[in-house]
Amino acid sequence: MKGKAKAGYVLARIFEVIMWIGAAAMAVSFLLGIAVPGAVAEAFDTGAADRKLTMVMAPGALGRMDITGPDGTLRLGLYLLYTAAGAAELALTASVFRRIWQIIRMSWGSTPFQRPVVKKVRQIGWLFIAAPLVTVAASLAGFVSFWPEYSFVVDVSGIITGVIVLALSQIFAYGVKLEDDVEGLL
Repeated sequence: MKGKAKAGYVLARIFEVIMWIGAAAMAVSFLLGIAVPGAVAEAFDTGAADRKLTMVMAPGALGRMDITGPDGTLRLGLYLLYTAAGAAELALTASVFRRIWQIIRMSWGSTPFQRPVVKKVRQIGWLFIAAPLVTVAASLAGFVSFWPEYSFVVDVSGIITGVIVLALSQIFAYGVKLEDDVEGLL
């Protein structure tokens, strides 16, 4: 295993674990919001009408979501929406990192132009497209439920990245075909 490939493999594994832990934490937060909404509301209550509690979501660009109302109390619906969408986005991101390290592992002893690698690259492309769709769905639900205090967020960079990765998968598929042709000549 070469140095760069080993570093990529290790980093992808580390980030996968971090994303799964984050997804689990968001899922537990969601379940707590359903099971004991009063305790969650009390934990997030700012106690002041002029203070807002804002959550920031990085991977899927859910952006900033104020989960407290104008009076400083928790908006349980937004909290549940945010934690559910966050769990889904973090799980999708963990799945991307999982496929990345699998691709690196499959390519160690041979060429990356293999059918399983093409399949994994395509899956990464679709996962990149799925994450922003979760964001759009959560954002739309928040916008409809809490208008005019909530804004609609659409980040198309993940969709663009997904389309680019899908195009790259076609290049890998062509590479597999060329390798098969060369193997047939030898």
